[in-house]
Amino acid sequence: MTVTVIALSLALLTMTALFLMQKRRMAKLAEQAEDFLVNQGPPAEFSVREDSLAPLHNAVAELQNRLLLAKERQAEECRRTSDLTADISHQLKTPLASLRLYCEMDESAHLPQQLTQIERMERLIQSLLRLERLCADGYEFTFAEQEVSGIVRTSWAGLSASFPTCQVEVTGSAIIRCDEKWLSEAFTNLLKNACEHMPEGGTVRVRMETTEAAFFCTVEDEGGGASAKDLPHLFERFYRAEGSPSSGAGIGLAIVREIIWRHHGAINAENTAKGLKMTVSIPLMKMIRT
Repeated sequence: MTVTVIALSLALLTMTALFLMQKRRMAKLAEQAEDFLVNQGPPAEFSVREDSLAPLHNAVAELQNRLLLAKERQAEECRRTSDLTADISHQLKTPLASLRLYCEMDESAHLPQQLTQIERMERLIQSLLRLERLCADGYEFTFAEQEVSGIVRTSWAGLSASFPTCQVEVTGSAIIRCDEKWLSEAFTNLLKNACEHMPEGGTVRVRMETTEAAFFCTVEDEGGGASAKDLPHLFERFYRAEGSPSSGAGIGLAIVREIIWRHHGAINAENTAKGLKMTVSIPLMKMIRT
């Protein structure tokens, strides 16, 4: 009986030790996978062990290597698109500059209107090429931990002079990994869009919070909202909802969506009792420090 108990105890200890070893290997594999996704760390090495965890380990390594290969191919295609975009930009800006010069030299009765349309075309080309380059991964994003409420307030500081009758109210705070410059551009476009659709004296309310898994931020205006027909199309390029300013090109919200996508997030719009509410959600991904 004593021998049996000892044998069972040894077997139990062996199983416990194996379980703990497997658990540590799983934790290490999960940490490596997160490092690969978040910090662009190296892919996992293939395992030559003959145990139950080896197939999973090797499947992760194979998937990571395929992702690297696909990323290299995409990067090459993006470089071609970025070069093409730069060439188109040069080709379009040159005749517009010449047209502006000739209009100023002629000094016709319609010179102010002509210059206004040229400036509008220049803004349209600049925004469109910026959007296309974003879609082609033509810009490098630098991620670091940033306080988002500060980014929102800085964005509004650059806009407030253009909308002196509007107010922006920021509540909550959050620290997330993001590209400060690009996230600032996204909030600038969101605040600008909200102010353009509000009556004088309106308030834009920005609220932010975090959960264990994600960051959420809402930007809500008092402009009456969008029609049911417009709501599904607000983030499409060149789409201009009813009541949009005539000077708008319909690209600002499309740029916002691309920027949020580059942060692995999403954005959606819905109507509220007073206006339109944009909700940004970005998963929380922390740096792995070694």
